[in-house]
Amino acid sequence: MKRDDELMFYTECWRELRSFLTEVVRDNTGEYPFAQDVLNLMRSIERKYEGC
Repeated sequence: MKRDDELMFYTECWRELRSFLTEVVRDNTGEYPFAQDVLNLMRSIERKYEGC
């Protein structure tokens, strides 16, 4: 894979995971007790890289 292809792949995976976690937190089924924590961590990482 070329570097650009890898970056696109990881970016898409990141977005899918963020979308999934957002739905889990919204639905609040209790199946994933740490979903909010992971989502908060992802948002923190995104904010860090937005400033770069």
